[in-house]
This record gives sequence, C-alpha cells and structure tokens, in this order.
Amino acid sequence: MGYHGQDIDPLDMLKKQLISHHLAGVYDTDLAMRLRRAAEDAASMAWATTYPLLTLPELLREKVAEAVRHYQHQARIRPPRVGLAA
Repeated sequence: MGYHGQDIDPLDMLKKQLISHHLAGVYDTDLAMRLRRAAEDAASMAWATTYPLLTLPELLREKVAEAVRHYQHQARIRPPRVGLAA
C-alpha cells in the first residue's frame, strides 16, 4: 500500500510527470484536453507491453505529436470563432 493507504501506480505517476511537461504553457483548453487524451492512450498502449515504464515515454511523445498535428490541422480549417449572436 502506498501513501494514505492508496496503491501507488508507477505507470500513472510517470504518465502524469511526462504529460505535465507537455502541458506547461498550454492555455487552450481544447489542446490540453487532446494532450491528456493522448497521454491516456499512450499509457493504455504501454500497459499492454512487456515493459510499460520503458515504452511509455516514446509512446506518449508519438501520441502528443499526433494530437498537436491534428489540433493544428483543425485550427487551419476551422472557421474563426465569433462572439455569441444577440
């Protein structure tokens, strides 16, 4: 048992540490949501490997890069947001 009776999950701790670096300075909530989802996907994929703690960093890097590319593509094709209509 870990701190205060809770199990400590090393994979989850590593995921949080790695994604926090990618989220630093991100103020767009849509991009932040995409990056968090990418981290969850990477952790799920890493869990299925023989060495999840070794594979997570690279999987997360790839998933984050993919999420950023998709976000940038959507930003180019999405019409600009305007204020609410009266």
